[in-house]
Amino acid sequence: MVYAALLAIVSSLVLWTSAIDNVPLPQVPQKIVTQFDEFLQRIFKPSQEVQTISVKEIMIEDLGAHFASSVEESHIRASVLQELESIVDKEQETVQDQPVVHGVATELEQWGIARAWSITIPSLGIRAPVLLPSMKNWSLRAWDMLEEQMQVGLNHGAVAYPNSSGPGRKGNLIIAGHSSPPTESARKSEFGSLFSLLPDIKIGEVISITTAGSPITYRVFEKTIVSPQMTSILEQQSEESILKVITCFPVGSTRDRLVVLAKKIDE
Repeated sequence: MVYAALLAIVSSLVLWTSAIDNVPLPQVPQKIVTQFDEFLQRIFKPSQEVQTISVKEIMIEDLGAHFASSVEESHIRASVLQELESIVDKEQETVQDQPVVHGVATELEQWGIARAWSITIPSLGIRAPVLLPSMKNWSLRAWDMLEEQMQVGLNHGAVAYPNSSGPGRKGNLIIAGHSSPPTESARKSEFGSLFSLLPDIKIGEVISITTAGSPITYRVFEKTIVSPQMTSILEQQSEESILKVITCFPVGSTRDRLVVLAKKIDE
């Protein structure tokens, strides 16, 4: 129902844009298509876990802003965005009504973090959930808040950067995890040393990301060590399906970052 309503609003907005301004239908950026598709997977896949859905951020900030920007009549823009916001608010209320499990869902919900996938590295005996933060802090370039958001998520598993591509899709899926606990809360977490063995991974070994469907497998082709200031490791590309797994290095310090790069194995 929510899916149909959202599509109806977007379709209406596109038609209004074309009719009123007499301009061609706007082209939806690939970033928005990817985010919308990931949003749908998180909303509609069966799950017993509490999900935190950043619907408003994805739809209002991206879809709504993109289409509404080409409509000059402010009253139409306001009307459409108000209707869109009403629908996503109802969806968030539905999610928030789900039961809280051991207090974990409350913290993740407050920080806009949802459990999205899981990561498995068979050769190292690693398996953990992968959490996905909302796009809010990334979109606002609120880097300090994003770091806090990531740290909260890291106490509950590995965390994908908000700008990551979806598993198996072209682009960079960028996942971080602790190699050793940097804080007291991380020391109390079962995931405080999740990637402590990651430096031992060998070229050619595989890493799997499990979604609602079948596992998606990547083969390691490179290991590199960079400084924490090397933010280019978070940049996107659209040529290949690449997985980047990042952790602090050497183990026991936060001096550098180990980056393991793996390419999707074509079926």
